[in-house]
Amino acid sequence: MVNIESTSNAIWWIKNPSAAKAGGGAGRKASLGSRFCLDMAELLRNISLQGYSKLLASELTLAERLIWLLVHTTTFISMVAVLLLTWEQFIAQYFVINLKDPLYPVENVPFPAVSICSNNRISMRAATRYALELQRNDPSPRELKHYLDMLKYLRKLYIPGDRDSDVDDYVNFQAFLDIFGTWSNETFFDTRRIMRMVTPNCRDYIMKCSLRNVDIPCFSEAAFQTSLTKYGPCCTFNGKNILRRRDFKNRYADSALGLTVVLNSSHADYLAPILNTNGYVVIIHDADNFASISSSNALEMFPGQRQESFLKIFARVIDTDKNLHSFSPFNRRCYFHSESNMRMMNSVYTFPNCITRCRIRSIIALCNCLPFQLPLDLVENLEGVVYCTLSHVTCLGQYQFKWNNVLTERLRIPGLERETEEALYCPQCLPSCNDIQYRVSMSELPIDTYLANLKPDEYNDTLLGSDLSVLRVFFGQPHAQLYMRILNNEWFEIFSTIGNILSIFMGFSLVAIFEALFFFCKYIYMGCCRIIDHSRANSKAKMLNARKLHICP
Repeated sequence: MVNIESTSNAIWWIKNPSAAKAGGGAGRKASLGSRFCLDMAELLRNISLQGYSKLLASELTLAERLIWLLVHTTTFISMVAVLLLTWEQFIAQYFVINLKDPLYPVENVPFPAVSICSNNRISMRAATRYALELQRNDPSPRELKHYLDMLKYLRKLYIPGDRDSDVDDYVNFQAFLDIFGTWSNETFFDTRRIMRMVTPNCRDYIMKCSLRNVDIPCFSEAAFQTSLTKYGPCCTFNGKNILRRRDFKNRYADSALGLTVVLNSSHADYLAPILNTNGYVVIIHDADNFASISSSNALEMFPGQRQESFLKIFARVIDTDKNLHSFSPFNRRCYFHSESNMRMMNSVYTFPNCITRCRIRSIIALCNCLPFQLPLDLVENLEGVVYCTLSHVTCLGQYQFKWNNVLTERLRIPGLERETEEALYCPQCLPSCNDIQYRVSMSELPIDTYLANLKPDEYNDTLLGSDLSVLRVFFGQPHAQLYMRILNNEWFEIFSTIGNILSIFMGFSLVAIFEALFFFCKYIYMGCCRIIDHSRANSKAKMLNARKLHICP
């Protein structure tokens, strides 16, 4: 007969180990608890893990067994601590962004939108025409200068945070506009219509355009169009992202091969400038995003008057592995363009537009109006929404700090508790998984250099008789940097790391894990069977008790 116990130490080869130890007690059924203790002792004697048999070795004294127990307890606690730290490290670095291609061809990078805004937000000529209209509508007409001075208050719609003492004056002027500056078909004063009317026209200060050193029509679908920015209506090039797809010949990686714009920077038409500069404003931004630096991913530059300005653009492209679609956005910390069911411009999710939409929601909730500069495409519900007027300037100025400081995640930083509470909180906004980040470097030369290089047939009275400025926008390098968001730790890396830790501390293997699972599953099954048998026995006893004949005296 083969001695099974001598041929293998594996616990599943031991036939009823408790029976061998029970000896003469075969006639008496042992309790489940006593059988568990006996089988647990057999498991410790025969398990494939190293050192556990020392706990029950008969040749060791009690002190030596306690030392082994202390060793195993310390090892187990250390192993659990190291596993927790390792798991936290895996979670913290679950997704990483690595540099994939430092020489990514720049022709594959979308050319950004270029918004040019005059520092003068109210044209003298347009304001004069509107002032004459107000003068005709006024039952008690006053001098034209009075209306022009009042129209300067519209400048406060761009900078509502200014503290001044003439609140009553512009609030009274707004009451006048609500009556005499509103068309018959308008329910409320249409601030956007009026501001579009008094804003300098793009055709008045953009004189000449060229792309790749070839003259193009300045005002066409493929060139400049009027669009809304944080500075109101401005002239935006590539606003519809037509230049997204290009070939090698259209890299725009040289000052002569990029976008060149000749501007009339004269101050003759100035009525209400908003910045302390004598030049103009250029905003470089993604064509899908609303042009506002407070929503991130937009860059402002301030070229000077009578200067030839060179704006070098450097791009960084961030892409995401398509296999990460299976993870939730809040785990991978980004949204793909097709995710997040929010009504966005061009039906594309972007982080700046999400911030703008969150800001719009807060403005409408706090001041019950919508600034005329902000796009309607990002408004969730247009019902009952009116454009902000001069009567809302006080409210808009009160919350400027809140709307200019945005948090997507709240962290407790000592000393900044108040700023954290007062900032705009937009936890639903996550970065875009596929994004392009631009960096801009600007240099300037006197306009004389540009005029000296003009060809004889390019001279004309219009150019020479104006205060010219020249803007050149181009990629500073023929390549960009491509980054890829990927899964940092694959399943086999986690598996091997955890396996190494278990092997170092406790000598774990798949066989040892199976032995332990077999043992505990066996007793879970036996316990369930005991419960079922006990329940059946109780049911039978109740049935027999119900069938008994009871004789009552």
